[in-house]
Amino acid sequence: MPNEKLKKPNDSNGLERCPMGTDVGVFGKAERSIDNFTAGFIYATAILELIEQQNEIDIALATLDSEETAAILPEILKQKAELEVKWQLVTAMYGFEA
Repeated sequence: MPNEKLKKPNDSNGLERCPMGTDVGVFGKAERSIDNFTAGFIYATAILELIEQQNEIDIALATLDSEETAAILPEILKQKAELEVKWQLVTAMYGFEA
């Protein structure tokens, strides 16, 4: 049994207390790393989806002829405005300045 005099309470040795009791040992912070990795993967997937939508809108605008312009242009501009709001949310989430 370890010497009780050598033990230090968490508040005096600078360690955080883990509420689940799993934040100890060599792999103590692994759960937090997995959460960060998962969140990064989700954000990257969302950004790729926004890029695909942006490309589709740009292609649609570039290939419109005069007959389609009157019928489709208002809808495309509406989608472009919605996409712009989503991009602003992403840049705000990551702290980018657009």
